[in-house]
Amino acid sequence: MLHDSDVFMNKVELIMESPTERNKYKGLDNMNDRLDFLRNHFIMNEMAIRLFERKYLLSEKSRDDLLSTIDDIIKKWDS
Repeated sequence: MLHDSDVFMNKVELIMESPTERNKYKGLDNMNDRLDFLRNHFIMNEMAIRLFERKYLLSEKSRDDLLSTIDDIIKKWDS
């Protein structure tokens, strides 16, 4: 599962390299919209979506950790 996570976060980082995509993400008002952005931004098969949801969306803490990690990626590119 760790390897899957690394692949997912690598994809997130590639997306956030784009100023346009960063601005779209930052312009979203709430956590659900941001999670939908991530869920819908990737071409993922059903199993990958279930793994993503199981890893990051089952608890509020894991969602917060995911969004915090993405915020750190964005800060890196914005600096």
